[in-house]
Amino acid sequence: MAAKRLVSGSCLFISATILLSACKKLPTTATINFGENTILVACNPASGGPDTTIAVAVLIAENSREVRVFGLEMSFDPDIFQYKEIASGNLTGGWTAVDANEISPGRLRIGGFAGGGSAISTGSKGALALVRLKVTAGNPSTNLGSQICVNHFTDDLSRFQPTPACTIFALKK
Repeated sequence: MAAKRLVSGSCLFISATILLSACKKLPTTATINFGENTILVACNPASGGPDTTIAVAVLIAENSREVRVFGLEMSFDPDIFQYKEIASGNLTGGWTAVDANEISPGRLRIGGFAGGGSAISTGSKGALALVRLKVTAGNPSTNLGSQICVNHFTDDLSRFQPTPACTIFALKK
């Protein structure tokens, strides 16, 4: 699969703009102040109904050491989402591999290594990976929130917090 990129800007605060073809609204922008070795997840769009494809970005900020290899797990409700694909983030676009394996329904093991690519330098802000999920649930009787989380950080992410890092997708009827 060809490498795909997620673009995000950086300054003293991270300012992420996620532009995806599946999103029909204007780009979403958020400014957040991070501490050292922070990991988070964000989904775009943040809400939708059946057949919506969402992109879940795995983001890092202010890493205290270079990142050359990483591993983590992502969990989501398999009654609501179906895993479609993974793409490299803007920090890992030149890496040898960024990949995911579905280890059980609703659980992905995600990893990457730089190989001949450049390590992520200290103090970086941006995306490691972009996971695409499809909403498969039928119309709920009310709007529901469903968590998507990452945890079990290994290798060069072992010092990252919080664990787990989660986001909420609003399933709309």
